[in-house]
Amino acid sequence: MLKKETNKNKSFRLWLAIAGVLLLVILLENLSLILPSVPRVLMPTSQLFTVLKKAAVYSLVAVSMNLLNGFTGLFSLGQAGFMLLGAYTYAILTVPVSAKDQVYYLYGGSAVKFSLQDTIGRLFGTEGAGGAISMVLAVIIAIILAGCVAALFAYLIGLPVLRLKSDYLAIATLGFAEILRAIFQWQALGPVTNGANMIKNFPTFSSFNIKVGGSTVLYLSTFVPFVIAIVCIVIIVMLINSTYGRALKAIRDDE
Repeated sequence: MLKKETNKNKSFRLWLAIAGVLLLVILLENLSLILPSVPRVLMPTSQLFTVLKKAAVYSLVAVSMNLLNGFTGLFSLGQAGFMLLGAYTYAILTVPVSAKDQVYYLYGGSAVKFSLQDTIGRLFGTEGAGGAISMVLAVIIAIILAGCVAALFAYLIGLPVLRLKSDYLAIATLGFAEILRAIFQWQALGPVTNGANMIKNFPTFSSFNIKVGGSTVLYLSTFVPFVIAIVCIVIIVMLINSTYGRALKAIRDDE
């Protein structure tokens, strides 16, 4: 009984700390709206918030690498390839149809003739709150699909690669990541991946800033990556503490 109460207290303090961090992030980013004479370093466009956004992203990358390299003991170097798959899936699915000709101008338009934003926007409307809802739903669905695509390729590459051990596993997964990079820059796939050019005009963190009459009334561009990272890290922790997670730990002790 005492142990359960201790765990509940730890969980409560943890969630309280998470809520405090998120509130602090919102306060810092919106401080310029409350106090116009804040230092330049606390302006929403300053380098500080760029670093915070990247810190949230790479903290999730570090935890995910620890799940594989640390808890399972499998030495993999293919994380960049899976990140590439997820990033391209998200970008391809969320670029608005109206912007595809501009983004894929070198290839006469995109081979993907639809966008999650536009598809969901027809259901909720494209103006005001309807447009915001459709954008948020499109982003959430695209992130989930990006994860599913990465997971599918991880399963397929895992079938032959997981027969290897130690340095050979690392070399094979690193080679997989490099092969993926070369394929996605292949000109023949340009109408889908835009070749070696960047894909633009998809929703970014700044798209979540709330604007009224063309002026921003609430900055959420740093809050959103923190929320996504926290949600994913919580899911990873729950996975580690589950029966499936104990099986992953057993791989480290006896492959």
